[in-house]
Amino acid sequence: MRLAGERALVTGSTSGIGKAIAIEFGAQGATVGVHGRNAERGAAVVDQITAGGGTARFFPVDISIEAECEALVAAVHEWADGLTILVNNAVGGSLSGVETQDSKVGDMDTAHWEAALRMNATAPMWLSRAAIPHMRAAGHGSIINISSRQAERPSGGLSAYAASKGAMNALTRAIAVEYGAEGIRCNTISPGYVLNERRDAEITPDRRARFEGMHVTRLGEASDVAHAAVYLASQESGFLTGINLQLDGGSSIARALTIG
Repeated sequence: MRLAGERALVTGSTSGIGKAIAIEFGAQGATVGVHGRNAERGAAVVDQITAGGGTARFFPVDISIEAECEALVAAVHEWADGLTILVNNAVGGSLSGVETQDSKVGDMDTAHWEAALRMNATAPMWLSRAAIPHMRAAGHGSIINISSRQAERPSGGLSAYAASKGAMNALTRAIAVEYGAEGIRCNTISPGYVLNERRDAEITPDRRARFEGMHVTRLGEASDVAHAAVYLASQESGFLTGINLQLDGGSSIARALTIG
């Protein structure tokens, strides 16, 4: 039970990486606030955590809204009787009711640009700002930002996403510097291509081979990110803050194929 006694909020945890992190946190003894917009998927994650002996509750909140970020943190804190871990995993490039697409800078839609920054950089700031006082009260805390290798090695046509994740990485370093003396750490995980249960349910052999070619080892799985998150959330990493963990199967150290 590496996270026994810890209270965690994992945003965007009804599927994919966030779901794996929430489930692993619950298995490691943390009380887990599960967040998302889909109540059915949220309930399923809570059921899986509780079936394994953990404690969890689902919180459906739109974190593109400042007041709702503050309310989410307050609700999790009240329910769990504390908050010591925040995982900013939720990702997005559009706001409710606004359908846009990422692009090259020369074709960028301003609404999409602003939505990507709000979801991937501003919302994590709002959530961190709300969580820090509770971590101060607890005497320790760990904020984990789930970023992307796009921030360091962007693909063409994903300018808003790359820029927003770059901002998230800078936010990580700022929080680490500002609150390290108070026992609050902040780190980033930048996964490589991670297989997703929904997106990759019917992945073709050719497409899989292309993605495998981007890595030195193998394709990543959500559990790989979850295991790294447990380490960064636990006191085992108490001497570690402000890093960007390139969890990418070695693709950051060697030339590999790129997504066409």
